[in-house]
Amino acid sequence: MENKTIFLALFSIMVLLSYFNPSLAIAADLEEMLINEFDVVLKHWPSPGDYNLNVIRGQPRKHLKYLLDCAVKMGAGGNECNIEIRDVFSRNKSFSKDCCRVLVKGGRKCYTEWMKMFFQFYQLNRFSSNAMIKTNETWNKCSNGTESISPFSG
Repeated sequence: MENKTIFLALFSIMVLLSYFNPSLAIAADLEEMLINEFDVVLKHWPSPGDYNLNVIRGQPRKHLKYLLDCAVKMGAGGNECNIEIRDVFSRNKSFSKDCCRVLVKGGRKCYTEWMKMFFQFYQLNRFSSNAMIKTNETWNKCSNGTESISPFSG
C-alpha cells in the first residue's frame, strides 16, 4: 500500500511540474508549424491597402464623382482632417476647429457620404456599428461651433 501512495505522489508531482515547465523543443516545433500554416493563408489574403482599393473600385462612378466634388467644396485641409476623423472614431477625440470648418463648408450630405465610405475601409470597419450615431454627433458639434460658415449648396 505504501508503494502505491509513494508512486501516486511522485506521479502527481511529475504531472504538475510538466504543466509549469513544458519542453521548449515542442513549443518551437508548434510555433514553426503555425507560422508555416499562416504563411500560406497570408499569401492569399489581401492587404489593407488592397482591401481599401477594392472598396473604392466597388463604388459607382457617379458616386465617386460626387465624393470628389465634395472634396473640392471642402477645400484645402481635407487630407489633414482624415487623420482627425480616424481619431474621433477610434480614440474618442474631438475635431479641431479648422477641421470642423472644412466639414461644415462641404455640407452635411457631403460629410455623411464621406463617412459612409470611410467606414467601409479596413481600418475603420470595426467601428461601423456606431458610425452613424457618432457621425451625427460630430456634425452637430461642428455645425453648432461654426455657425458663421454657411455650407456650400449645389
